[in-house]
Amino acid sequence: MIAYVTWFTEQGRQIADKISGMPLHITYGQCCESYGGRIVPGRLAIRAREGRTMHEWLSEAFAKGLPVIIIGAAGIAVRTIAPFVTNKIADSPVIVIDDAGRYVIPVLAGHLGGANELASNIAARLTDTDCKAQPVITTSTDVNNAFAIDVFARRNGLRVCNADGIRKVSGRAVSGSTIIIAIDRQSGGCMEECTIEDSAENGGAVIPDMVRITDWEKGSSAGHVDVLITNDADEEKVSLYKQKAGLILAPKTDVLGIGCKKNKEYDDIRRRIEEACAAGLIREDNICALASIDIKADEAGLLEAAQVMRVPFVVFTAEELRKVPGDYTPSQFVENTTGVDNVCERAAVAASGGGRLAVRKQVGNGITLAVAKRRSIKLVF
Repeated sequence: MIAYVTWFTEQGRQIADKISGMPLHITYGQCCESYGGRIVPGRLAIRAREGRTMHEWLSEAFAKGLPVIIIGAAGIAVRTIAPFVTNKIADSPVIVIDDAGRYVIPVLAGHLGGANELASNIAARLTDTDCKAQPVITTSTDVNNAFAIDVFARRNGLRVCNADGIRKVSGRAVSGSTIIIAIDRQSGGCMEECTIEDSAENGGAVIPDMVRITDWEKGSSAGHVDVLITNDADEEKVSLYKQKAGLILAPKTDVLGIGCKKNKEYDDIRRRIEEACAAGLIREDNICALASIDIKADEAGLLEAAQVMRVPFVVFTAEELRKVPGDYTPSQFVENTTGVDNVCERAAVAASGGGRLAVRKQVGNGITLAVAKRRSIKLVF
């Protein structure tokens, strides 16, 4: 994963050297395992200032929403990031580490941006070196051992439809109230097959005691619910839902399958995705995963594209892709190169759990795109 890292002293540079290359990631959604596949793990790749002003460097980081790590005083960090702070959905996760490597402090986007998760992982990795680091977590739900709805949303790839609702739900959680989450299985799409992972043995976690799951029809008729998860969340519907639910979350339902020539730059890939969005083929805020073949697992442009969109990058072997049932656009060249006749369409369908292929192979500038609709969703606590 990419992080914008800067320091001001020799001790700070040494800390930067220690965290460079660490196996780190932020969890942005889950991976459907119906056809195999794996989420590509991340290793920290540092983007230093290299002569740029703090303003220029931060402007680039915040434009992409990528993590910022400032090794130095928290006061410097607060003053320099202030002009770039906009809202909790879009802000870059920002972390401060002191020169001695004792404290790793998330100061912005702790939950939705994943700064708390990243800070905890960095502290644990630094402790494995000669630093005795500890994360300094200040978010109220964390220090009170309460359920954090925004962390739940990020980990499950759910889109926040009304950000003001996060504060309301979090406030109730911190006060010890039971949080009622309503599932709208009648809203179609992947919500029809929405399941709850309630077993730590299977990689999930037991539903917290303070959380109660109900059906939307039952919950709304009984009164007000704290959270509604629905696939029917256009602006007009969200306005109506807010009368009976504090926070509305929607599953991201589109898997973007992608193939590209070797060493395609991020800017080219990003431009191609924006063109697909402009053509109405896909909505960026509805993309739940980027999917490809495993020989692209180290493709820097694809890794950066997934991180900027805050989605997992899922890859499959050629054998796994060949086993995905369906009618796909074949290419002899692609088969000779990769071992499978189509990458983007097959990868999209595989990562969607066998969902519907909504957009067939689109070719442009050495990049192929396809879109599949997520078949189901499993919510993990």
